[in-house]
Amino acid sequence: MQEFINELVMVGLTENEAKTYILLLKQSLTATKIAQTVKVNRSNVYGIIASLVQKGYVHEVNGKVRTVMAISPKIAFNTTKTTLEMRIKLMEKLSKELFPYFEADKQQGSKELIKILHAKSAIINTLEKLETEAEKEVLAFSKPPYLMNVNNLNNLNIPQRDSAKKGVSYKAVHQIEPENQENFIKRMKYFESMGEEVRVAKSLPMKLFIFDNKIAVFTLENKLSTISNFTFTSFEHTDVAQTFTQIFKQYWDNAIPLEKFITKVKKGVEK
Repeated sequence: MQEFINELVMVGLTENEAKTYILLLKQSLTATKIAQTVKVNRSNVYGIIASLVQKGYVHEVNGKVRTVMAISPKIAFNTTKTTLEMRIKLMEKLSKELFPYFEADKQQGSKELIKILHAKSAIINTLEKLETEAEKEVLAFSKPPYLMNVNNLNNLNIPQRDSAKKGVSYKAVHQIEPENQENFIKRMKYFESMGEEVRVAKSLPMKLFIFDNKIAVFTLENKLSTISNFTFTSFEHTDVAQTFTQIFKQYWDNAIPLEKFITKVKKGVEK
């Protein structure tokens, strides 16, 4: 019996409605007897009966004692089938008529897109994809800890290298690494050789990437040192990107050009 109850629930009855209908297939019963057998409150059983009447599974018989009688299964499911068929037709109609609105929204680019990135691989893939798709300009704040192995220059930032060759402008402010100045300068020269405009600063508030003044990807400062504890947020929203562009420009204007920094290091000047 439980199998029938489960299947009736799948076609739209509640569990108590299914139990009541199966019970009434055997014999007509009063509301009181139904409540006792199905084990529901007397006040609730009238709602169950009314629902089954509306759905076409039972009908009430008036007499000296009012009873409830099941309708033959060959007939009872007709109402449900008709309702389901109407819903299917309606869903098919809506899927066709609503799709142009979805497609138009995608084409117009009006959809605001926010992504939260946790996994290192997801962050790298997202940034490389955005670098590949960039058309005009990429702005960035770079600071430790890094997502990639920054000492392997041959495989570092290949999408940026290819993007720069297509004419995309790259500007970046890099946070100075006082304990690793030799490798830091070597890496900065590498970025410069790819066409990036490089400036350096003592401290940066976040990791930040801005693509074509439309998309901003950033993370706020995290006290923990491992990259796995960083959460990047990607905003595909012009207003958000423009706000971060203003922040970038403030730091860019106060940052030190690479050649000037190298000269100061050679002279032993620390700033």
